[in-house]
This record gives sequence, structure tokens and C-alpha cells, in this order.
Amino acid sequence: MDFLDRENRAKQQTWLLVWLFGAAVLAAVVINCLILGACILPFLEPSRYGLSVFTFVIAVVGNVAGAFFEPFHFLRRLGEHHLGAWITLGTLISVTFGCVYKIRMLARGGPAMAELLGGRRIESGTRDPDERRLLDVVEEMAIASSTAVPSVYLLDRERGINTFAAGHELDNVAIGVTLGCMKLLTRDELQGMIAHEFSHVLNGDTRLNMKIMALAHGLFWPTILGRVLLRGTTEAPEIGESIFDDSELQKSYPLIPVAVLFMTIGSATLPLVRLIKSTICRKRECLADAEAVQFTRNPSGIEGALKKIGGLLKQGRLDTPFAETASHLYFVNSNFEPWFGFLSTHPPLTDRILVLDPKFDGQFKHILSLPSPDAARETEFDRIYEENVRRARAKGNELMADHVPLVVLYTSALVRKVVTLMPPATSTFPLGSNTAT
Repeated sequence: MDFLDRENRAKQQTWLLVWLFGAAVLAAVVINCLILGACILPFLEPSRYGLSVFTFVIAVVGNVAGAFFEPFHFLRRLGEHHLGAWITLGTLISVTFGCVYKIRMLARGGPAMAELLGGRRIESGTRDPDERRLLDVVEEMAIASSTAVPSVYLLDRERGINTFAAGHELDNVAIGVTLGCMKLLTRDELQGMIAHEFSHVLNGDTRLNMKIMALAHGLFWPTILGRVLLRGTTEAPEIGESIFDDSELQKSYPLIPVAVLFMTIGSATLPLVRLIKSTICRKRECLADAEAVQFTRNPSGIEGALKKIGGLLKQGRLDTPFAETASHLYFVNSNFEPWFGFLSTHPPLTDRILVLDPKFDGQFKHILSLPSPDAARETEFDRIYEENVRRARAKGNELMADHVPLVVLYTSALVRKVVTLMPPATSTFPLGSNTAT
């Protein structure tokens, strides 16, 4: 790929990002008008039955149903109280604030991104043998890709196996590596993962990824703030610690309601954010895998790294509350796979391995996690936790396949029946109507 091809590709991806972001903002406005409008209207249109928790819940359900079955009437009610305009304005201000804040925060490029995720810069004079090996591998891949040697950051508190590259330009690129990646991989496997990141740097993906992160933050920042409030810190837990420890929970008790509120508001836009990232980033991962093989001349390196990630209970997941907002930067998914595969920022591990090894049977050999102060207890906890998650996801998929169509059908029929039985009035839903006395 020559310079002109890269420039044209970058322009096409930038325009695609702009259109997707515009569509996401429009969808966020609609979702907020629906949710906030349904919750605020009961206070502006008192019910004849008074306002209690029960009548409020019924009114909200009636307003949501009315928005689907009589959308123009719902919009007229929002317009009468100027709610639509205020909610739209608030959403746009919130998105703008989030984008501008993140753009200013990431102005320094890759180092700012690495420090946000809890990275510690590895100095060239380090005497730690693992850190020395990591720096040597980065320098080798810089020579192989004919690029400058970037800054290298170690995420000391992350036991999963993952890496990332971030930066606006070649002179401010940073490579981030988790502790699990540095400790659990062989030299060839580490080389394969680092080569993958250099492919992103060489193709200009890091610049686009920084833009995506700034725009996505505008839509997603309430959820990040909620997670920080719930944890009481912006840092990932120390190895061996958990946010569910009694001491940690006592610190966050007063902030839990506020944290849940922010996380609920932000979660409404999470599918939109993931869809943007998946549409733009997903295909580039396979290209980076192929170019990593070209750089290293050793397909078994990156193949072995992918297999080890699949065999680790933690896989590539990160504990930092900022993991989701930077999910598109990493070598593999930094969170659990979404329920719907098309929302994933990365192809499945099995698919990526099959490209490198067509004979792969899909079975991952289990590897042990990094030790901690209470390794036996933590390993057992991880095993139980992972098994429960797998069971829950399998059960959820079964329910989605077998019962969701029936639930939707019966719910629609029930709502229509409730609407039919309601007494005639100016509004179809008297609990949220200003005609009630």
C-alpha cells in the first residue's frame, strides 16, 4: 500500500466516522427524549390518582407504550412542555462537552492515552529482565517496519494478555503492554503481538483510533463516570484486590445511587458506540495480523499468542474503568464478548487463528494466571466466576432464541389490551395526561 492509497483510505474512513457519529448522536437524542420524556411527563401532568411510586411506574410504562403506538401524540406532549427542545439541547451539550474534554486530554498523543489506562513508562536503562526483553522486541519491530522507536508503557495492574498502540503522529506514538502479556508470553509470541501494533502505526490506524475515542467519549462518558464513582478511583485494582471487598464497598456506598444513575444514562448509547467501533475497526485487525507475520516472518508467534489468550481465564480483559472507551485500540477484546457478535470490535479468536492455522480445532489449552498474594483463592474465584459467566451467556442465548419472540408478541398484545381498556380522553394514557383532574 503506497502513500496515496493510505491517504485515500484515511479520508474514506474519516468521512465514514463522521457519518456514523452523526447518526449515533441523532439516535442518542431520540433515545434520551423517549427515556427522559417518559420519566419527566408524570411530574408535569399530574394524575387524578396522585403521584406515588406505583402511579409513577404505571405512567412511565404508559408513556413508553404511547411513544411506540402513538408517536405523534407523544411528540406533541413533549412539545407542549418544551421537553423535546430541552432534552435535545442537553444531549448535544453533553456530547460536545465529552468530545472536547477527551480531545484536550489526549492532545499529547499516545503517552497521554497510556497514562490514562494506568501505564508506567519503561525507561531505556531498566534492569528488569522482562522489561529489557520487551524494549528489545519493540526496537526490533521498529527496525522491521522502518518506523521510529515509540515510547513503551507497562500496565502493571492488568493480568490479562493485551497490547495497544496509540498516537496522533509517528513522533507521539506509544505502545502499551499489560503485565500478563509481558510475563506469560514467550519472546516469539510477544514479538508477534508487538508487530501487530506496529502494523496499526504504519497504516495510520492509531490516528483514526484516537479520533474514534474522542467522539465515542462524548456519547459514553456518563458510564465511565459512573464506574469511577462506583469504584472510588480511576485506577484498576491491585493484583489480589477486588472492588467487591468489604472495605472497598464501604467507601462507595454513598455514591452507588449516583453511579447507577450515570451508568444507566450512558448504557443507552453503548450499542451505538460499539457499532461505530466495530464498523470501522473490525476488518483492520485481520490486516494487522497478516502484516505482523510479514514483519516477523514467523506466523507461529502471533498464532501462539492468540492461543494463549484463549486459554487464559482472564483472556485480554482489563480492569481499568476506561477499558470500554479504548476497546478498539487493543490487540483483543478488553471486555466480555457482546451478546451480538456484530457489535464486537475484534473478530473472534478462533477465526483469527484459523487464518494462520487452518487445522486448529478450536480448543484452547488452559494456562495459569499470574500469581497474586492469595493465588489459590483467586484462581478458584476466577474459575467459578468464569464458569458462571459462561453458563449465564449460554442460558441467555437459549432464551433469546426460544422465548424472545413470544415475549415480544405477548407484551405487544398486553399493551394494546391496556390501551383499549383505558377510558377515552384527550390523551390515550390518563396517568400521564394533563387532562386528568
